[in-house]
Amino acid sequence: MNKLSQSYGFLFGKVLQQMENKFAETLTPFNIDARQYGVLLFIMENPYSSQKDISERLQIDRTTMVSHVDHLETLGFVERTKNPNDRRAYSLMITEKGNNVLETCWGLLTNTESEVLSPLNKQEKHILKDILIKIWSSL
Repeated sequence: MNKLSQSYGFLFGKVLQQMENKFAETLTPFNIDARQYGVLLFIMENPYSSQKDISERLQIDRTTMVSHVDHLETLGFVERTKNPNDRRAYSLMITEKGNNVLETCWGLLTNTESEVLSPLNKQEKHILKDILIKIWSSL
């Protein structure tokens, strides 16, 4: 067994790279990437979140977050509204067009995940997801 195959970071990174690359290919017609899809999904699940909240929760630096939100707004997938509690901040809402894209792309995402995780049986997939949730929730 070589050292690369003993490294969790390397193995996680390579599986993630495959998943992101395959998902990115399917997202091309929607003019978004996997990270922008994640931002859009977060906004749908957490309406009226600020860019700062999303940035912190998804661990995306502020400059990149602004770029993502600008792009999603240009496409008509999200709307910015002034936050009534902080005039310097904006609250984000998903639009109907954004919801439609999310719905369509969710199927693409699950297909991509199934393809990448195809070497695993159903039980192994559940175990993997439980382990990843446990790790993520402890960060």
